[in-house]
Amino acid sequence: MEGERNKGFTLIEAVVAIGILAIGILAVASMQLTAFKGNRSARRQTEAVSLAAQRLEELAALPYEDARLAGGSHRESDVGPAGQYNLDWIVENNSPLAGIKTITLTVSWNSGGGRRRAAFTYMVADI
Repeated sequence: MEGERNKGFTLIEAVVAIGILAIGILAVASMQLTAFKGNRSARRQTEAVSLAAQRLEELAALPYEDARLAGGSHRESDVGPAGQYNLDWIVENNSPLAGIKTITLTVSWNSGGGRRRAAFTYMVADI
């Protein structure tokens, strides 16, 4: 039976196949980790924008002479889930016209080792 070939895989073929499979699995695991980090960052940004919009609506609903609409800087720290957001707003009286207050609200949070922020501007009229 000298002419017959052995059927099956050699040890080297099996090791090469396992190595290729392992590289593929590591690539997929790396993509999953990157997707997880991206989703976490997007969730925090969505929460931050939502908190800012909510606060702007609350400020807009206040009477024109309310203390929270007094000219100058205002701060609220440790807001939102787990207290990870800061809200800062600056009120400018009679800007851009008399009888109008301009509110510039900035929400800030830590994300991915750095400080992130988003700013919004809103005007309130004395009607």
